[in-house]
Amino acid sequence: MNLGSETRSEGPLAEAPGPQKVLLHVAYPLWRKQPLMVMARAKELQDRGDEVVLTYCNSKAGTCAANFVGSPVACWICRNRVRSTASSLGLRAVPLETSNATASDTSLLQLSERKELAIGVQSAITTRFRTLPGDRSCGAIISAIKARYFRTASRLLGALKTLVRQERPDRVEVFNGRHACSRICLTAAESMQIPFNTLEGTTRQKPIIFEGHTAHDRSEMQKRIMKHDANEKVADIYYGRRRQPRTNKFARKHAPGFVPPKAAGFKKKVSIFLSSQDEFESLGKDWVSPFLDYAKSVKEASLQNPDKLFCIRFHPNQADVCSDIITPFREIAELPNTVIYYPNDCANTYTLIDWSDVVVTFGSTVTVEACWMNKPVIMLGPSFFDQLDISYNPESPDEFLELLRRDLLPKDRRNAARFANFEEFDFDPLRYVDSTGKTMVPKGFRLSHPWASQLARTADDLLCEAVKKWAGHRAKKKRCAA
Repeated sequence: MNLGSETRSEGPLAEAPGPQKVLLHVAYPLWRKQPLMVMARAKELQDRGDEVVLTYCNSKAGTCAANFVGSPVACWICRNRVRSTASSLGLRAVPLETSNATASDTSLLQLSERKELAIGVQSAITTRFRTLPGDRSCGAIISAIKARYFRTASRLLGALKTLVRQERPDRVEVFNGRHACSRICLTAAESMQIPFNTLEGTTRQKPIIFEGHTAHDRSEMQKRIMKHDANEKVADIYYGRRRQPRTNKFARKHAPGFVPPKAAGFKKKVSIFLSSQDEFESLGKDWVSPFLDYAKSVKEASLQNPDKLFCIRFHPNQADVCSDIITPFREIAELPNTVIYYPNDCANTYTLIDWSDVVVTFGSTVTVEACWMNKPVIMLGPSFFDQLDISYNPESPDEFLELLRRDLLPKDRRNAARFANFEEFDFDPLRYVDSTGKTMVPKGFRLSHPWASQLARTADDLLCEAVKKWAGHRAKKKRCAA
Protein backbone atom coordinates (compact mmCIF):
# COMPACT_ATOMS: atom_id res chain seq x y z
CA MET A 1 0.00 0.00 0.00
CA ASN A 2 1.50 3.33 -1.02
CA LEU A 3 0.52 5.68 1.78
CA GLY A 4 3.14 8.36 1.24
CA SER A 5 6.42 9.16 -0.39
CA GLU A 6 9.81 9.47 1.25
CA THR A 7 10.63 13.05 0.35
CA ARG A 8 11.43 16.24 2.15
CA SER A 9 8.48 18.19 3.48
CA GLU A 10 9.88 21.47 2.22
CA GLY A 11 12.64 22.78 0.03
CA PRO A 12 15.18 24.52 2.28
CA LEU A 13 18.10 23.30 0.22
CA ALA A 14 17.42 24.99 -3.08
CA GLU A 15 20.44 25.24 -5.33
CA ALA A 16 22.47 28.40 -4.82
CA PRO A 17 22.67 30.80 -7.79
CA GLY A 18 26.33 29.92 -8.21
CA PRO A 19 29.20 28.00 -6.59
CA GLN A 20 29.73 28.80 -2.91
CA LYS A 21 32.51 28.28 -0.44
CA VAL A 22 31.26 26.00 2.34
CA LEU A 23 33.11 25.15 5.53
CA LEU A 24 32.10 21.80 7.05
CA HIS A 25 33.43 20.81 10.46
CA VAL A 26 33.90 17.13 11.38
CA ALA A 27 32.97 17.39 15.03
CA TYR A 28 32.86 13.76 16.19
CA PRO A 29 35.30 11.68 14.08
CA LEU A 30 35.37 8.73 16.51
CA TRP A 31 31.65 8.17 16.11
CA ARG A 32 30.18 6.70 12.97
CA LYS A 33 27.06 8.49 11.76
CA GLN A 34 28.42 11.99 12.34
CA PRO A 35 31.56 11.86 10.15
CA LEU A 36 29.70 9.72 7.63
CA MET A 37 27.10 12.42 7.04
CA VAL A 38 29.58 15.31 7.05
CA MET A 39 31.94 13.58 4.59
CA ALA A 40 29.06 12.55 2.32
CA ARG A 41 27.62 16.06 2.37
CA ALA A 42 31.05 17.60 1.67
CA LYS A 43 31.64 15.30 -1.31
CA GLU A 44 28.19 16.04 -2.73
CA LEU A 45 28.71 19.80 -2.42
CA GLN A 46 32.09 19.50 -4.11
CA ASP A 47 30.55 17.44 -6.94
CA ARG A 48 28.05 20.20 -7.66
CA GLY A 49 30.79 22.81 -7.93
CA ASP A 50 31.03 24.31 -4.44
CA GLU A 51 34.43 24.96 -2.88
CA VAL A 52 34.56 22.84 0.24
CA VAL A 53 36.77 23.37 3.29
CA LEU A 54 36.67 20.42 5.70
CA THR A 55 37.92 21.22 9.21
CA TYR A 56 38.78 18.97 12.12
CA CYS A 57 40.25 19.19 15.61
CA ASN A 58 44.02 18.78 15.76
CA SER A 59 44.27 18.39 19.55
CA LYS A 60 46.89 16.00 20.86
CA ALA A 61 45.12 15.17 24.13
CA GLY A 62 41.87 17.11 24.01
CA THR A 63 38.73 16.44 26.00
CA CYS A 64 35.51 16.33 23.99
CA ALA A 65 32.15 14.56 23.72
CA ALA A 66 33.82 11.63 21.95
CA ASN A 67 36.89 11.55 24.20
CA PHE A 68 35.93 12.61 27.71
CA VAL A 69 39.07 11.10 29.25
CA GLY A 70 41.34 13.10 26.94
CA SER A 71 43.18 10.09 25.53
CA PRO A 72 46.05 11.07 23.18
CA VAL A 73 45.55 7.75 21.36
CA ALA A 74 41.91 8.64 20.67
CA CYS A 75 42.99 12.06 19.38
CA TRP A 76 45.51 10.41 17.06
CA ILE A 77 42.81 8.10 15.68
CA CYS A 78 40.45 11.07 15.24
CA ARG A 79 42.96 13.10 13.26
CA ASN A 80 44.00 10.24 11.03
CA ARG A 81 40.45 9.09 10.40
CA VAL A 82 39.52 12.50 9.03
CA ARG A 83 42.71 12.90 6.99
CA SER A 84 42.52 9.44 5.41
CA THR A 85 38.81 9.56 4.62
CA ALA A 86 39.01 13.11 3.24
CA SER A 87 42.00 12.17 1.09
CA SER A 88 40.15 9.18 -0.38
CA LEU A 89 37.26 11.50 -1.33
CA GLY A 90 39.48 14.20 -2.75
CA LEU A 91 38.43 16.68 -0.08
CA ARG A 92 40.60 19.44 1.34
CA ALA A 93 40.94 18.87 5.11
CA VAL A 94 42.29 21.68 7.30
CA PRO A 95 43.35 21.01 10.91
CA LEU A 96 42.24 23.44 13.60
CA GLU A 97 45.38 24.04 15.59
CA THR A 98 44.56 24.15 19.29
CA SER A 99 47.96 24.51 20.95
CA ASN A 100 48.73 27.61 23.00
CA ALA A 101 51.28 28.67 20.39
CA THR A 102 48.66 29.43 17.73
CA ALA A 103 47.28 32.84 16.85
CA SER A 104 43.86 31.78 18.12
CA ASP A 105 44.29 33.19 21.59
CA THR A 106 41.24 32.18 23.61
CA SER A 107 41.44 35.41 25.59
CA LEU A 108 39.99 37.09 22.50
CA LEU A 109 36.74 35.16 22.81
CA GLN A 110 33.74 37.29 23.67
CA LEU A 111 31.79 36.73 26.88
CA SER A 112 28.73 35.66 24.86
CA GLU A 113 30.86 33.08 23.05
CA ARG A 114 32.18 31.70 26.33
CA LYS A 115 28.62 31.36 27.59
CA GLU A 116 27.62 29.46 24.46
CA LEU A 117 30.59 27.13 24.94
CA ALA A 118 29.66 26.57 28.57
CA ILE A 119 26.14 25.57 27.49
CA GLY A 120 27.60 23.16 24.92
CA VAL A 121 29.96 21.62 27.45
CA GLN A 122 27.19 21.19 30.01
CA SER A 123 24.96 19.63 27.35
CA ALA A 124 27.52 16.91 26.64
CA ILE A 125 28.27 16.34 30.34
CA THR A 126 24.57 16.05 31.20
CA THR A 127 23.94 13.63 28.32
CA ARG A 128 26.92 11.39 29.02
CA PHE A 129 26.94 11.26 32.80
CA ARG A 130 23.17 11.68 33.36
CA THR A 131 23.69 14.35 36.00
CA LEU A 132 21.60 17.48 36.29
CA PRO A 133 23.25 20.92 36.12
CA GLY A 134 24.09 22.25 39.57
CA ASP A 135 24.18 18.79 41.14
CA ARG A 136 27.27 18.99 43.35
CA SER A 137 26.93 15.48 44.71
CA CYS A 138 28.47 13.94 41.60
CA GLY A 139 32.03 14.73 42.41
CA ALA A 140 35.27 16.39 41.45
CA ILE A 141 36.08 14.04 38.57
CA ILE A 142 33.14 15.20 36.48
CA SER A 143 33.95 18.82 37.35
CA ALA A 144 37.54 18.30 36.18
CA ILE A 145 36.35 16.72 32.91
CA LYS A 146 34.03 19.67 32.37
CA ALA A 147 36.89 22.16 32.92
CA ARG A 148 39.20 20.33 30.49
CA TYR A 149 36.41 20.09 27.92
CA PHE A 150 35.79 23.83 28.16
CA ARG A 151 39.50 24.57 27.60
CA THR A 152 39.62 22.31 24.53
CA ALA A 153 36.43 23.81 23.09
CA SER A 154 37.68 27.37 23.72
CA ARG A 155 40.88 26.72 21.81
CA LEU A 156 38.92 25.05 19.04
CA LEU A 157 36.56 28.01 18.71
CA GLY A 158 39.47 30.43 18.63
CA ALA A 159 41.15 28.40 15.90
CA LEU A 160 37.93 28.15 13.92
CA LYS A 161 37.34 31.91 14.03
CA THR A 162 40.88 32.49 12.81
CA LEU A 163 40.33 30.11 9.90
CA VAL A 164 36.94 31.63 9.03
CA ARG A 165 38.57 35.07 8.78
CA GLN A 166 41.14 33.61 6.38
CA GLU A 167 38.81 31.50 4.26
CA ARG A 168 35.71 33.78 4.30
CA PRO A 169 33.17 30.98 3.61
CA ASP A 170 29.64 31.72 2.40
CA ARG A 171 28.22 29.13 4.82
CA VAL A 172 29.25 26.72 7.57
CA GLU A 173 27.75 23.29 8.22
CA VAL A 174 28.09 20.82 11.08
CA PHE A 175 26.34 17.82 12.55
CA ASN A 176 23.75 18.58 15.27
CA GLY A 177 25.26 21.67 16.93
CA ARG A 178 24.29 20.89 20.53
CA HIS A 179 27.49 19.75 22.22
CA ALA A 180 30.47 22.09 22.41
CA CYS A 181 32.31 20.00 19.79
CA SER A 182 29.84 21.12 17.12
CA ARG A 183 28.36 24.18 18.82
CA ILE A 184 31.59 26.05 18.07
CA CYS A 185 30.52 26.26 14.41
CA LEU A 186 27.18 27.85 15.21
CA THR A 187 28.82 30.21 17.71
CA ALA A 188 31.42 31.29 15.17
CA ALA A 189 28.77 31.67 12.46
CA GLU A 190 26.62 33.86 14.68
CA SER A 191 29.55 36.00 15.82
CA MET A 192 30.77 36.48 12.25
CA GLN A 193 27.28 36.72 10.70
CA ILE A 194 27.62 33.73 8.38
CA PRO A 195 24.67 31.46 7.46
CA PHE A 196 24.78 27.89 8.75
CA ASN A 197 23.12 24.52 8.21
CA THR A 198 23.05 21.53 10.54
CA LEU A 199 22.98 17.87 9.60
CA GLU A 200 21.12 15.19 11.53
CA GLY A 201 19.80 11.65 11.30
CA THR A 202 16.10 10.87 11.51
CA THR A 203 14.51 8.19 13.69
CA ARG A 204 14.23 6.18 10.46
CA GLN A 205 18.02 6.38 10.05
CA LYS A 206 18.00 8.73 7.10
CA PRO A 207 19.86 12.03 6.66
CA ILE A 208 18.09 15.31 7.23
CA ILE A 209 19.41 18.86 6.83
CA PHE A 210 18.16 21.99 8.56
CA GLU A 211 18.82 25.39 7.04
CA GLY A 212 19.67 28.07 9.60
CA HIS A 213 18.65 26.10 12.68
CA THR A 214 19.35 22.94 14.63
CA ALA A 215 17.34 19.81 15.35
CA HIS A 216 16.53 21.16 18.84
CA ASP A 217 15.05 24.46 17.61
CA ARG A 218 11.48 23.51 18.46
CA SER A 219 9.80 26.42 16.64
CA GLU A 220 11.51 25.69 13.33
CA MET A 221 11.02 21.96 13.75
CA GLN A 222 7.29 22.40 14.27
CA LYS A 223 7.03 24.62 11.21
CA ARG A 224 8.53 21.76 9.23
CA ILE A 225 6.17 19.24 10.84
CA MET A 226 3.16 21.38 9.92
CA LYS A 227 4.07 21.27 6.23
CA HIS A 228 3.16 17.57 6.14
CA ASP A 229 -0.18 16.09 5.18
CA ALA A 230 -2.45 14.82 7.97
CA ASN A 231 -2.61 11.35 6.44
CA GLU A 232 -4.55 9.29 9.00
CA LYS A 233 -3.66 5.93 7.46
CA VAL A 234 0.02 6.69 7.87
CA ALA A 235 -0.61 7.88 11.43
CA ASP A 236 -2.52 4.70 12.33
CA ILE A 237 0.42 2.60 11.19
CA TYR A 238 2.99 4.83 12.90
CA TYR A 239 1.25 4.97 16.28
CA GLY A 240 0.40 1.27 16.09
CA ARG A 241 4.07 0.48 15.56
CA ARG A 242 4.98 2.67 18.55
CA ARG A 243 3.08 0.22 20.76
CA GLN A 244 5.03 -2.80 19.53
CA PRO A 245 8.04 -4.05 21.54
CA ARG A 246 9.66 -5.15 18.29
CA THR A 247 9.86 -1.61 16.96
CA ASN A 248 9.97 0.54 20.13
CA LYS A 249 12.71 -0.14 22.66
CA PHE A 250 10.70 1.50 25.45
CA ALA A 251 7.65 -0.63 24.67
CA ARG A 252 9.83 -3.67 25.40
CA LYS A 253 9.84 -2.55 29.02
CA HIS A 254 6.04 -2.41 29.20
CA ALA A 255 4.39 -5.14 31.24
CA PRO A 256 1.95 -6.94 28.87
CA GLY A 257 -0.33 -8.09 31.70
CA PHE A 258 -0.32 -4.76 33.51
CA VAL A 259 -3.60 -3.82 35.22
CA PRO A 260 -4.16 -0.17 36.26
CA PRO A 261 -5.32 0.54 39.81
CA LYS A 262 -9.00 0.53 40.69
CA ALA A 263 -10.47 4.01 40.82
CA ALA A 264 -13.60 3.42 42.91
CA GLY A 265 -14.50 6.57 44.85
CA PHE A 266 -12.63 8.94 42.54
CA LYS A 267 -14.31 11.23 40.01
CA LYS A 268 -11.49 11.21 37.47
CA LYS A 269 -8.41 9.22 36.59
CA VAL A 270 -5.29 11.22 35.69
CA SER A 271 -2.05 9.72 34.39
CA ILE A 272 1.11 11.80 34.68
CA PHE A 273 4.02 10.76 32.50
CA LEU A 274 7.39 12.11 33.59
CA SER A 275 10.18 12.75 31.10
CA SER A 276 13.88 12.19 31.57
CA GLN A 277 14.98 15.51 33.08
CA ASP A 278 18.53 15.31 31.79
CA GLU A 279 17.35 15.16 28.16
CA PHE A 280 15.58 18.51 28.45
CA GLU A 281 18.33 20.01 30.60
CA SER A 282 20.84 19.19 27.87
CA LEU A 283 18.98 21.25 25.25
CA GLY A 284 19.94 24.66 26.65
CA LYS A 285 18.39 27.90 27.83
CA ASP A 286 15.52 27.95 25.30
CA TRP A 287 14.10 24.87 27.01
CA VAL A 288 13.89 26.26 30.54
CA SER A 289 10.53 25.31 32.03
CA PRO A 290 8.34 26.69 34.86
CA PHE A 291 7.61 23.02 35.62
CA LEU A 292 11.21 21.86 35.97
CA ASP A 293 10.55 20.68 39.54
CA TYR A 294 8.46 17.65 38.61
CA ALA A 295 7.76 16.59 42.20
CA LYS A 296 6.47 20.00 43.25
CA SER A 297 4.02 20.15 40.31
CA VAL A 298 2.76 16.61 40.93
CA LYS A 299 2.43 17.05 44.69
CA GLU A 300 0.44 20.27 44.37
CA ALA A 301 -1.89 18.70 41.79
CA SER A 302 -2.54 15.69 44.05
CA LEU A 303 -3.12 17.77 47.19
CA GLN A 304 -5.53 20.17 45.51
CA ASN A 305 -7.54 17.44 43.76
CA PRO A 306 -8.33 14.75 46.36
CA ASP A 307 -11.29 13.57 44.23
CA LYS A 308 -8.95 12.49 41.41
CA LEU A 309 -6.70 9.43 41.28
CA PHE A 310 -3.23 10.23 39.97
CA CYS A 311 -0.98 7.58 38.43
CA ILE A 312 2.57 8.87 38.08
CA ARG A 313 4.68 6.99 35.56
CA PHE A 314 8.45 7.53 35.57
CA HIS A 315 10.10 7.16 32.18
CA PRO A 316 12.11 3.89 31.99
CA ASN A 317 15.07 5.96 30.79
CA GLN A 318 15.16 7.72 34.17
CA ALA A 319 16.52 4.56 35.80
CA ASP A 320 19.99 5.53 34.64
CA VAL A 321 20.00 9.14 35.90
CA CYS A 322 22.77 9.68 38.47
CA SER A 323 21.14 12.66 40.18
CA ASP A 324 18.55 11.89 42.84
CA ILE A 325 15.15 12.11 41.14
CA ILE A 326 13.38 9.51 43.29
CA THR A 327 13.55 10.92 46.84
CA PRO A 328 11.30 13.95 46.09
CA PHE A 329 8.50 11.51 45.15
CA ARG A 330 8.66 9.35 48.29
CA GLU A 331 6.42 11.73 50.20
CA ILE A 332 3.99 11.96 47.26
CA ALA A 333 3.68 8.16 47.23
CA GLU A 334 2.14 8.34 50.71
CA LEU A 335 -0.82 10.41 49.54
CA PRO A 336 -4.11 8.46 49.36
CA ASN A 337 -4.86 9.53 45.77
CA THR A 338 -1.53 8.71 44.14
CA VAL A 339 0.05 5.60 42.67
CA ILE A 340 3.65 5.85 41.51
CA TYR A 341 5.42 3.60 39.03
CA TYR A 342 9.17 4.13 39.35
CA PRO A 343 11.58 3.60 36.42
CA ASN A 344 12.11 -0.09 37.12
CA ASP A 345 8.51 -0.87 38.07
CA CYS A 346 6.26 -2.91 35.79
CA ALA A 347 3.70 -0.76 34.03
CA ASN A 348 2.32 -0.21 30.55
CA THR A 349 2.18 3.31 29.15
CA TYR A 350 -0.54 2.61 26.60
CA THR A 351 -2.75 0.75 29.07
CA LEU A 352 -2.47 3.76 31.39
CA ILE A 353 -3.42 6.15 28.57
CA ASP A 354 -6.49 4.03 27.75
CA TRP A 355 -7.43 4.01 31.46
CA SER A 356 -7.09 7.78 31.89
CA ASP A 357 -9.67 10.53 31.67
CA VAL A 358 -6.85 13.09 31.41
CA VAL A 359 -3.19 12.63 30.46
CA VAL A 360 -0.47 14.95 31.78
CA THR A 361 2.99 14.94 30.17
CA PHE A 362 6.25 16.79 30.57
CA GLY A 363 6.91 17.07 26.84
CA SER A 364 7.48 13.43 25.86
CA THR A 365 6.17 11.69 22.73
CA VAL A 366 3.31 10.41 24.91
CA THR A 367 1.81 13.85 24.20
CA VAL A 368 1.11 13.09 20.53
CA GLU A 369 0.33 9.44 21.21
CA ALA A 370 -2.33 10.32 23.79
CA CYS A 371 -3.80 12.95 21.46
CA TRP A 372 -4.02 10.33 18.72
CA MET A 373 -5.80 8.05 21.21
CA ASN A 374 -8.45 10.79 21.69
CA LYS A 375 -7.42 11.76 25.20
CA PRO A 376 -7.29 15.34 26.50
CA VAL A 377 -3.64 16.10 27.19
CA ILE A 378 -2.11 18.73 29.46
CA MET A 379 1.53 19.31 28.57
CA LEU A 380 3.84 20.98 31.07
CA GLY A 381 6.83 22.87 29.73
CA PRO A 382 8.42 23.31 26.29
CA SER A 383 8.54 20.45 23.80
CA PHE A 384 8.61 19.64 20.10
CA PHE A 385 4.78 19.65 20.22
CA ASP A 386 3.99 22.88 22.06
CA GLN A 387 2.92 24.75 18.91
CA LEU A 388 0.90 21.96 17.27
CA ASP A 389 -2.32 22.58 19.22
CA ILE A 390 -2.58 18.94 20.26
CA SER A 391 -2.56 19.65 24.01
CA TYR A 392 -3.45 22.23 26.65
CA ASN A 393 -0.25 24.08 27.49
CA PRO A 394 -0.43 26.00 30.79
CA GLU A 395 2.19 28.68 31.28
CA SER A 396 2.24 28.56 35.07
CA PRO A 397 1.56 26.10 37.92
CA ASP A 398 -1.65 27.96 38.78
CA GLU A 399 -2.91 27.62 35.20
CA PHE A 400 -2.11 23.90 35.32
CA LEU A 401 -4.17 23.46 38.49
CA GLU A 402 -7.06 25.39 36.93
CA LEU A 403 -7.03 23.09 33.87
CA LEU A 404 -7.22 20.03 36.12
CA ARG A 405 -10.47 21.35 37.55
CA ARG A 406 -12.09 21.67 34.12
CA ASP A 407 -13.79 19.06 31.96
CA LEU A 408 -11.38 19.02 29.05
CA LEU A 409 -12.14 17.74 25.58
CA PRO A 410 -9.58 15.97 23.38
CA LYS A 411 -7.80 18.17 20.85
CA ASP A 412 -8.07 17.68 17.09
CA ARG A 413 -5.87 14.76 15.95
CA ARG A 414 -4.83 16.16 12.59
CA ASN A 415 -1.57 17.67 13.77
CA ALA A 416 -0.71 14.46 15.59
CA ALA A 417 -1.13 12.83 12.17
CA ARG A 418 1.18 15.44 10.64
CA PHE A 419 3.82 14.55 13.22
CA ALA A 420 3.52 10.88 12.27
CA ASN A 421 3.95 11.75 8.59
CA PHE A 422 6.99 13.87 9.44
CA GLU A 423 8.53 10.96 11.33
CA GLU A 424 7.80 8.53 8.52
CA PHE A 425 8.70 10.46 5.40
CA ASP A 426 10.75 13.60 6.06
CA PHE A 427 14.42 13.37 5.13
CA ASP A 428 16.97 14.90 2.76
CA PRO A 429 18.61 12.26 0.54
CA LEU A 430 22.39 12.39 0.21
CA ARG A 431 24.05 10.81 -2.79
CA TYR A 432 26.75 9.09 -0.74
CA VAL A 433 24.58 7.84 2.14
CA ASP A 434 22.39 4.77 2.17
CA SER A 435 20.28 3.21 4.92
CA THR A 436 19.69 -0.39 5.96
CA GLY A 437 16.59 0.64 7.92
CA LYS A 438 18.55 0.22 11.15
CA THR A 439 21.63 2.30 10.42
CA MET A 440 23.18 4.64 7.85
CA VAL A 441 25.95 3.28 5.67
CA PRO A 442 28.40 5.01 3.33
CA LYS A 443 27.70 4.67 -0.38
CA GLY A 444 30.69 4.68 -2.70
CA PHE A 445 33.31 5.29 0.01
CA ARG A 446 34.36 4.03 3.41
CA LEU A 447 35.29 5.67 6.68
CA SER A 448 38.93 5.02 7.57
CA HIS A 449 40.07 3.24 10.74
CA PRO A 450 36.67 1.75 11.71
CA TRP A 451 38.05 -0.78 14.20
CA ALA A 452 40.45 1.64 15.84
CA SER A 453 37.64 4.17 16.24
CA GLN A 454 35.37 1.52 17.76
CA LEU A 455 38.07 0.51 20.25
CA ALA A 456 38.68 4.13 21.23
CA ARG A 457 34.94 4.69 21.75
CA THR A 458 34.61 1.51 23.79
CA ALA A 459 37.55 2.46 26.02
CA ASP A 460 36.08 5.93 26.61
CA ASP A 461 32.64 4.44 27.30
CA LEU A 462 34.03 2.04 29.89
CA LEU A 463 35.94 4.76 31.70
CA CYS A 464 32.96 7.11 31.61
CA GLU A 465 30.68 4.37 32.95
CA ALA A 466 33.11 3.84 35.82
CA VAL A 467 33.03 7.58 36.59
CA LYS A 468 29.25 7.58 36.31
CA LYS A 469 28.83 4.64 38.68
CA TRP A 470 31.23 6.19 41.15
CA ALA A 471 29.33 9.48 40.98
CA GLY A 472 26.01 7.67 41.44
CA HIS A 473 27.38 5.73 44.42
CA ARG A 474 28.74 8.91 45.95
CA ALA A 475 25.41 10.71 45.48
CA LYS A 476 23.53 7.79 47.04
CA LYS A 477 25.91 7.73 49.99
CA LYS A 478 25.32 11.44 50.58
CA ARG A 479 21.55 10.93 50.46
CA CYS A 480 21.74 8.12 53.02
CA ALA A 481 23.95 10.20 55.30
CA ALA A 482 21.44 13.07 55.13
